[in-house]
Amino acid sequence: MSVSTLNNSMRLSDSMERALMTSMLSNGESTSVTALAKSVLAALKKGVVAVWDYTIEVSEAMNEARAKDARFTGSQW
Repeated sequence: MSVSTLNNSMRLSDSMERALMTSMLSNGESTSVTALAKSVLAALKKGVVAVWDYTIEVSEAMNEARAKDARFTGSQW
């Protein structure tokens, strides 16, 4: 894909638009809404799992810090 197809201010002639659409549709790839939805849901699931794991890790670290603090509170150095 060239830079000219990304330029919004450029106007395509009818023949250029037809040629562009033909080349885009003839590449052999079909688009599936279900495949797209599955990939989006998989990405969302991966993000939610990552946030959940991070939250658990932070919670464990805070509990460990509280335990260390409670162990050393009141001790004389």
